[in-house]
This record gives sequence, structure tokens and C-alpha cells, in this order.
Amino acid sequence: MKVTEFAASQIPSSEEKRAELYSEKLDDYELPEFSKEVPVSSKKSTKEDNVSFEYEWNKTDSPSIKIKKIDFLCAETGLEDLYRVAARDGADSISFKHNSITYILRRTTREIAHALYATYRHVKGALEGIVGYFRTLAGNYYIISKAPHGSWAFDRRIAKGEINYVDVDSLEEKSKSRLVEMICEKIAELHSSNTILGRFTLNNVLICGDDIVLSDLRKVRDSRKRSFVVEEFKSILQYLFALGVAGRDDVYSSIAYYSAKNEESCNEWYTEKTGKKATDPYDIAASIEEEVYS
Repeated sequence: MKVTEFAASQIPSSEEKRAELYSEKLDDYELPEFSKEVPVSSKKSTKEDNVSFEYEWNKTDSPSIKIKKIDFLCAETGLEDLYRVAARDGADSISFKHNSITYILRRTTREIAHALYATYRHVKGALEGIVGYFRTLAGNYYIISKAPHGSWAFDRRIAKGEINYVDVDSLEEKSKSRLVEMICEKIAELHSSNTILGRFTLNNVLICGDDIVLSDLRKVRDSRKRSFVVEEFKSILQYLFALGVAGRDDVYSSIAYYSAKNEESCNEWYTEKTGKKATDPYDIAASIEEEVYS
């Protein structure tokens, strides 16, 4: 499926545009850009590949996000002058454009923000890259990821600017099958390192041309047992099937691909479920498929 084919099929009509604009007004977390609030002072420090800025502010009652301390990659020069975001401090998920770059903010805890930045700031492949995090004047923590250019999201909260919104119900069957295929590939890649996403929904998907990245990493963690990754994969297929995105053919082909890529985990899962070792890869695939539909 070519990039242009997928994108073209999602171009909204004028009626859809008006409906989208109306829905955004109902849940508009952004604030007017006319605020002139600026920090009274700042302090910069650099260590290895990390840059930190600390900002001092006069007392203010404005609800907008004002950054107290921010850490980001040295290479992410677009964040050097970021000290305020025109959104309400405390909003869960936000996208905004700064220095011609679209960023995504996700509110989390200090521990998770620090851990995600330390672990995934140089990540490539299945997961989006975390480029920084900050603490706001109100004490909230946000992780910062950079959105791929011309992305498509199923999450209206971040579908602004260069991130386009796509309604899953508007997808043709061919596009749905391709979406399931891409999700399976990324989940299989993630699970090969014994890492689980935590809780999957389509809000975890950013479409980038003819590829996707898994977004919103706040629940990502290492699995205690290899069999747990298979349980997550099974749950993802159940979700996609119940949503009407995956058909039975998609479920079967996804299981065949996944079990081939994560043979050791699937073998462990099968042994735990049945009390015996699999003699044929088909036995494992059939067992997973049966549970998807149960």
C-alpha cells in the first residue's frame, strides 16, 4: 500500500471538516497565543548528550503550561527556547508546533518521565523516540516525543497541525488489513526484546506513510515472563477483532507471523497453557487463535 494511496483515502469532505472543527471546540484544551508571559530568568547546563534549562517565573494565575525545568537531547535544538506551551497545565495528551516541528506531550509521573527518557531517547524502529521531558510550574511532568512529518492519528487529542485525524470506521477493508499487519509487525518486534506495551488501543498508533510507530509509552515495561508477551499479543488481536478492524483472515495471518518471530515465547506460553510441549508450530497457532475468539 503506497503512502499516497493511504493518505488520499482519508481526505475529509467539507462536511467532515466542519464536524471536526465543531468537535474540537467542545474539547479545546488550547489557550490563546496572545499571552506575553515569559520567565524572569533561566539557567542552562549540559552533560553528555543532554541539555537542561531551569526557568524562574513571577507568580501567575494563568492556567497555561509554564516550564520549570526541561531536559532534552542536545540534537533537539528546536526545544532550546521552549518555556511555555499554549495548553492547560494538567491536560493528559497534547500536540503542538514549535520551531516548525510538531511535538507530542504526555502527562506522567517524575519516575516514569525520567525512566522513559533514559531508556528510549535513542530508540528507533517500533517505538516513537522520546526527545525530552519537563516539570511544569504547577508540578506536573510531561514526556516529549517528536511526531513524524505528515502523521495520522486515531486520537483526536493530538490530531492537530501536522498530525491528521483518521477515523477507523472510514478505512476500507484493504486499509484495515494493512493496519493490522503493521501493528502485528511492530508488536512482534517489541515483544522480541521481552518488552510489553502495557495496554494497547488505536491511540497507541501513529501512521507515518506506509509504516507506523507505537506511541504513548507511559505503560511500557519489561515482562517478568516471556509468556506474558503472548498474552498481550492475544489481547491486542481480541481488541482489533472486536473493533472490526481485523477479520478472521487477518487474525490467522498475524498469529502465523508472530509465532514465527517469537517462537521461544510462544513455546513457553503453550507449555504453561497445556502442560506439554508443542510438537508442531501449528498447535501453538491454533491454540492462540482459539483463545482470541473465546
